Amino acid sequence: MKFETLEELVEQRRGYKYLNKDFTSPYKGFKYDKRKRIFKTDDLDEDLLNDCGSGFNLATLDWILNDSHNLLNQVIVEFEIPEEAKIIVPHNSNGKFRTDIIKKKKVYELEYFLPQIKKINNKLKNYKPTNPITAKKMPPKNKIKKIMAKVGDQVWDQVGDQVWDQVLDQVEAQ
Repeated sequence: MKFETLEELVEQRRGYKYLNKDFTSPYKGFKYDKRKRIFKTDDLDEDLLNDCGSGFNLATLDWILNDSHNLLNQVIVEFEIPEEAKIIVPHNSNGKFRTDIIKKKKVYELEYFLPQIKKINNKLKNYKPTNPITAKKMPPKNKIKKIMAKVGDQVWDQVGDQVWDQVLDQVEAQ
């Protein structure tokens, strides 16, 4: 899937941000109000030498997919940038930029951009991992001994048969 470039997003005055599902930033812990649609700040770092400064930092989807280590537990929010907002693209940006006003457009689950994740999640829906610390008790020792004896007998029978077959083959060959 091909995503927009940094230049395309800035030209369209749009950008993306990934947040924890409770709408807190995974970086600074800033809590976005889910009910609010427009966010403004007077504290915008306009220094083009600062890669990550104050303001609302947005990014391309490529940057988000490469940066996040926990997207399965996060959402991606698409924002519009109003005409009156300033946009700061740092020198040598690898997909990030910041602004002082953002308008929430749409909230996406990762599955929207990577449909394979939905298939994987469906397969794992009923998976119940076993925590070894809370696992059920082992069977009684005598039951384990019986099972091991049965397995041992089967192994011994197979090995014995193979050894005798080899001995007979060697005797016949001479």
